[in-house]
Amino acid sequence: MSSSPQIAYIRRPLSALKQVARHVMVAVASWLHRLGVFFLVSARRLVRLTERHTIDTTSDRFVMELPELHRKIRRELAMQRRDYDSYSYFHGYPYQALAILDVFGERGTEERFDAYGLADLVRPEDRLLDIGCNCGFMALYAAFRTGCRADGIDINPYMIRIGQHCTEFLQLQDRVKLVAQPFQDYRPAQVYTVVLSFATHWTDDRNYRVRLQDHLLRIHGMMANGGLLVFESHSADVGNAEFYAALEEMRAHFSWEGRRLMAKGTRELYLMRRLAA
Repeated sequence: MSSSPQIAYIRRPLSALKQVARHVMVAVASWLHRLGVFFLVSARRLVRLTERHTIDTTSDRFVMELPELHRKIRRELAMQRRDYDSYSYFHGYPYQALAILDVFGERGTEERFDAYGLADLVRPEDRLLDIGCNCGFMALYAAFRTGCRADGIDINPYMIRIGQHCTEFLQLQDRVKLVAQPFQDYRPAQVYTVVLSFATHWTDDRNYRVRLQDHLLRIHGMMANGGLLVFESHSADVGNAEFYAALEEMRAHFSWEGRRLMAKGTRELYLMRRLAA
């Protein structure tokens, strides 16, 4: 039975109120995070003051240059708010956080990297692609942790530039390439041995809406034989018979190496190996 017009009328302003409340909480969290970075750098400056005879600028760069990196990130976010007319995830802040550089975001990159078991799956000789990478932190962190080469692609140029600033800070430009481009237009010059597709087979901004089969076949065409696809579902896919039927069709192109529930059971993670065409 459908809701009465009166109930629907009440739900709409309540939903809008929740969105405003979330936006305010995220803004406050971002401010607290910025304050935390200030204290981190201030503490390091005090250490430098007491240990001037042993500490030089180069050895302290990882902390002491954080303020400039964060100023660059804030500039990108300000330009996004002013100029970007498409959908911005996480209230205009980076969807991904990166703890090693104290970058504020919704989901922790390092925690996800370990939760998905990527340290055991990605090898130094791999060439990795992260589809719909947001800031590209998962690709960046994979290169940082394993020594692999990694590419990331996302439609949002401001998030990509944030990732590029972080790549330069970590001096990984020779191993990491991040590109602002729709996935449907991406034409890689090489094949990949590892591909990450984390809830990107359709997007909330509706810039990418294709059949799951078409998404996976496009990935298949970019992969080396035996390459690994780490595929994460959307929450709406869990329990969806149409989603599982589409995956079954892909058994002619991929072999399954594992499946498990993630994010408190709201998403599913699949490990899939590319079969020869």
